[in-house]
Amino acid sequence: MQKRILPFLLTPCLSIIPINAMAITCSDNPIQNIVEANNYIFQILDYIDSPVRNIKQEIRTSTTKLGADANSSTAKHELEYASNGLITQSHYDLYSDKNTRIYSEHLQKNKSGWENIIEDVEDKTNSIIQFNTDEQGKIVVSQQTKKATDFVFFETDNYVYDSNNCLINKNVQWLLKETDENGNYTGKEQKGASIYTFGYQEQQLTKVSYQFSNNMKNESDFSYQYDNGHHRLTTIEGTYLSSGKEAAHYVTNFSTFNEKNDWLTAIKIKNNNGGKQTTITRELTYY
Repeated sequence: MQKRILPFLLTPCLSIIPINAMAITCSDNPIQNIVEANNYIFQILDYIDSPVRNIKQEIRTSTTKLGADANSSTAKHELEYASNGLITQSHYDLYSDKNTRIYSEHLQKNKSGWENIIEDVEDKTNSIIQFNTDEQGKIVVSQQTKKATDFVFFETDNYVYDSNNCLINKNVQWLLKETDENGNYTGKEQKGASIYTFGYQEQQLTKVSYQFSNNMKNESDFSYQYDNGHHRLTTIEGTYLSSGKEAAHYVTNFSTFNEKNDWLTAIKIKNNNGGKQTTITRELTYY
């Protein structure tokens, strides 16, 4: 049982540490800030790194190398938007190199906000995340329930905004309960908490700081490069620091653009400690 729970706590429970954070902005437009904050909060797996609108579909191929070993996967991502750019529906499927579906997310709007249904075939888990909004339409709380054969995991996230509707904090509480082969609780459980703080410079997200209940402190730092002649973002660089040491680093280069300056293709290279490298190629089509 312990072998099962511990790897889980080091990844999904920290849901937590998206090194591929989208380039959320904090602008002078409070209405648009709600749109971008909501789209960011959805945290669709390996979502785009640049806030563009009206994406119809993305095809993504990924190759991971560790020493002489390599494996690849392909993802298909379809999205629908409201007229203001807010995501109303998202369907993401991830396939192995043998064309077997190994992960899926289906986000859709409902009466209280949005609901994301997640199936992880490899992990043998199923999750539901409910996003609830306030009277302005911004997400103020999300609640996740993840079920496996030997545990049930609960997470509640509360979101804090400034007076301009920029996302500034995320407060996380989680609880994991062990279950037996019949799905009954055994009485064993683990719980924890974390606080995320979002920092901006020149309206761009530049830092996310993480403070965990076990006193561990981590952070993600982001920098951006622009083509001023064409008025477009060309590169995002990110670094994830764990206890002050670099644990992961990535660079996303936007390769081709359409006549509206929306990017069409991008290549992301992620390097983790231990020599693991992942190369992701992304291709977009728009409505």
